[in-house]
Amino acid sequence: MIMKKTGLAVFFAALMSVLGLTSCLNGDGDTSGVGQAWVKVSGFPGFYTFTTADGYTINPTNQSVLTSKLGADYAYLIYQYDETSLVEGSKEMNVALTGCMPIKTANAYSSVEQMDSLYANAPLSSVSEQTGPLFWDKENVFVPISYYITQTSDDTAKNTELNKHNFQIYYDVNGGSDTELVLKLRHNVADPDNNSKRLVSVWEYKHFNLAQALNAFSMAKGRQPSTISIEYEKGYSGDYTAGNIQLTKHSIDYQSILDALNSSQK
Repeated sequence: MIMKKTGLAVFFAALMSVLGLTSCLNGDGDTSGVGQAWVKVSGFPGFYTFTTADGYTINPTNQSVLTSKLGADYAYLIYQYDETSLVEGSKEMNVALTGCMPIKTANAYSSVEQMDSLYANAPLSSVSEQTGPLFWDKENVFVPISYYITQTSDDTAKNTELNKHNFQIYYDVNGGSDTELVLKLRHNVADPDNNSKRLVSVWEYKHFNLAQALNAFSMAKGRQPSTISIEYEKGYSGDYTAGNIQLTKHSIDYQSILDALNSSQK
């Protein structure tokens, strides 16, 4: 069935339990199904289309639910579809969206310690909530970032607070071993004087393109890394002081991702 090929299952088998990538016949003549997928975004409000990592096009039939510009290159979709509308051999399907989470792109820069220390002014809680970092392909990764915000009274206030938080990755091809690429994920807030009031933990996915970092590593080491480690400043609240900050690493078996990608292309 089409749905069994949707999303990032070729890269992470464990992701199947999160995405639920199987169409479902409910019995009693009910041919409705529910799907979830990570997708690349094309178009604009009223005319959006979405593409999965393995080339399927998802067309929402209820464009009106996307009331504003997504403002992201990638998204996570939840949708419903009619099993009888699927065409054998087709790589296109029409769906009714029930949820859409935009995944905004953050920046990756070369590692410059002075820039690092000037930029970072707030801790993170984790980079491994839910499923951990997920690769769309060998260069594009979705990182689940958990961090602290102030208590807010409504959605408007929460969005104002969330917009104060930014994230960047610095890379240093000589920062690890000859097989490890170290990425330094750093957090910046617009008003660090309020960090002591940031006690509420939230998380969201951010998209990073690692092409520049991977190319630099390959030129320096003559090979691709087998491990990618994300180093971040872990805190147990939003307070950015030495007593609350602990440098922490989350390591990814990047070789297994390359192997899965190569296998899927055979």
